[in-house]
Amino acid sequence: MFNPVPADDKRFHWPRQCVWLKLNGSWPLKSAKDFQSELDATESYSTFLYSLWSWYVILSVGVTIVYQTAFLITNFGDIMMTTENCCTTFMGALNFVRLLHMRLNQNQFRRVIEQFVNNIWINREHHPQVAHECENRMSTFRVMTILLSCLIAMYCLLPLIILFVDVGWNAPEKPFPYKMLFPYDAHHGWRYAFTYAFTSYAGICVVTTLFAEDSIFGFFVTYTCGKFRLLHQRIDNIISDSNELIRKRQNDNDIQRICEKKLNEIAYDHNKLIEFSNRLEHFFNPILLVNFLISSVLICMVGFQLVTGQDMFIGDYVKFIVYISSSLSQLYILCWNGDDLIQHSTETAKHLYGCNWEGVTLNIQNAKRLPNWHRVEVFHLTSIHPTNKEFRQNLQIMILCSQRPVKITALKFSILSLQSFTAILSTSMSYFTLLQTVYNADQEEDHSNNS
Repeated sequence: MFNPVPADDKRFHWPRQCVWLKLNGSWPLKSAKDFQSELDATESYSTFLYSLWSWYVILSVGVTIVYQTAFLITNFGDIMMTTENCCTTFMGALNFVRLLHMRLNQNQFRRVIEQFVNNIWINREHHPQVAHECENRMSTFRVMTILLSCLIAMYCLLPLIILFVDVGWNAPEKPFPYKMLFPYDAHHGWRYAFTYAFTSYAGICVVTTLFAEDSIFGFFVTYTCGKFRLLHQRIDNIISDSNELIRKRQNDNDIQRICEKKLNEIAYDHNKLIEFSNRLEHFFNPILLVNFLISSVLICMVGFQLVTGQDMFIGDYVKFIVYISSSLSQLYILCWNGDDLIQHSTETAKHLYGCNWEGVTLNIQNAKRLPNWHRVEVFHLTSIHPTNKEFRQNLQIMILCSQRPVKITALKFSILSLQSFTAILSTSMSYFTLLQTVYNADQEEDHSNNS
């Protein structure tokens, strides 16, 4: 497995949800150049087995989707059956695309991981406050993980409860985790047990891929935002830190050189953040596009089941409540993280402009506006030198560049932000209204025919 660790932080670890990416065959392996010569044969064999397992997972999810699609086509005229089937079919299709994308873009994923470890990760010992804030923000993904885990557990276990409590083992048609139509007799003997286990595990792969991939995406974005906060702190302190050299009796030219050097270092790190964000977008944007397209339909379908479902088994009702809660939370958390990245990136221009480049005279009133005002008495400063022309020109260029927000898009069609979240909800409500209108019209027609 490709598992790089920062050189200065041996306690680094990935989110626990990433274990499922490794179990599902989606985690990248080491590149060929990383293999030791004496382990080439062993590594090659392990790589082959891991790739084989990865394709098996993709195949099992694909086959399960085919079974669900066959049922969907057969019962297309029944709105209730169709919407219930679409809930699981579309969820499977979304994560089939995710699994396939991650399998076919292993090198890209590896480069994203490598750059994150080298340039983005925040060491808790060096920056405890920001690192702690990032860890706390990741707790939202744990909530999403719990909801989705409960969802797949209910899909896999409720049919078994119905089987043993209500239907019975000798029933001609037995329940499965999802509505499916098979090309063989899957309701008797060992074929039922095998098919149930096969499709259940496919569903587990679907859901675990969903929360694991979203968690690592959130992990990347959260720590990128943390890096922006650290960058803003450095920008705020650039002038006051450079003026500390007055204590060492350096002249104004030396201070200007230090200011320019610090600004160049900040510009370099800022470019690294932009480069990583662009790489992150390039890797995840096809997945996000499919996610956006399917989420609006999924939320509509699940909401329709909750509102119109009559004589629904209490377990199914709870299942759909968990379903819509997990779908909404998954979509909101993604959009919230994308919006946070936009906010942090655009704040950079404000910090650059307010870094005191023009120089001010320090006294007890205006010194408190500066980040390190409490150190003024230590330095015995009466004034801060204005920056030179070269510094101001470089600063102006950085401000212009920083005014363009760093954002993650869904293949350039939509921006990952809270505005996109509200737009998807609005689209879902439109679909829901249309679907309910069609359903009510069918109900009235059936009622008139029966009369």
